[in-house]
Amino acid sequence: MDRPSTPAGDPAAEDRLYAGLQPVHVVGFRFGTRGRPRVEARTRFFDRAVLDALTAGVPQIVLVGAGYDGRALRFRHPGVHYFEVDHPATQADKRRRVETLGVPLDGLTFVEVDLMAARAAPALAAAGHRADESSLFVCEGLLLYLTPEVVTELLTDLRSRAAPGSRLAISTRERLPGRGGPPPARDLLRRVGLTMIGEPRRSAYELGSVGRLLEQTGWTIEHEVHRDEPRRRGPGRRGILLVAVPR
Repeated sequence: MDRPSTPAGDPAAEDRLYAGLQPVHVVGFRFGTRGRPRVEARTRFFDRAVLDALTAGVPQIVLVGAGYDGRALRFRHPGVHYFEVDHPATQADKRRRVETLGVPLDGLTFVEVDLMAARAAPALAAAGHRADESSLFVCEGLLLYLTPEVVTELLTDLRSRAAPGSRLAISTRERLPGRGGPPPARDLLRRVGLTMIGEPRRSAYELGSVGRLLEQTGWTIEHEVHRDEPRRRGPGRRGILLVAVPR
């Protein structure tokens, strides 16, 4: 992809980070190119959300479930601090890989927290995140892997640390109403593969439920992009990309 970067950013370091990662193959199943347009659209959406926050002078970018995301390298910006929230095991490996790149890390803090077992708000506070300064909170490809109860706690926690001017950018999916029946074999195989690598799907959302959940946890949708994916068998899906503001 042809992706933007900030003047102080280091996209080459991000590329080196990704070059050190290997794809996972599970029982002969490989994530192919079928979903590439969807992933590219999602990547552009979150890149734009980060750049918009930087343009608006937001001093804190919080990547929740950051994994091996390299935006803190690509979009480094004077006066902006990145907080990457993820499981301690992932964070330890990510930190080791980033440190070997030989790039400045003074604007990046790794926040180790297992969201299935602990709350995000106290972990962010302990890491130096300021609840009196605006933030962009990014939850890219995360919510489906947390239980509904944990998702509610997470969105509530992020709202508690969202000063005026903050934004929440998320991606998820909702089920479209339609014919019933079992899901396609491809979906079942994907679920098995994700479970085997320790990332089972734990949540599912009916049409319209994400908006209601955001309202319940103190957020209001400001901007939404969705893409319907109807299917011949099983329920279709609506991919959702949205930005919300504190209510």
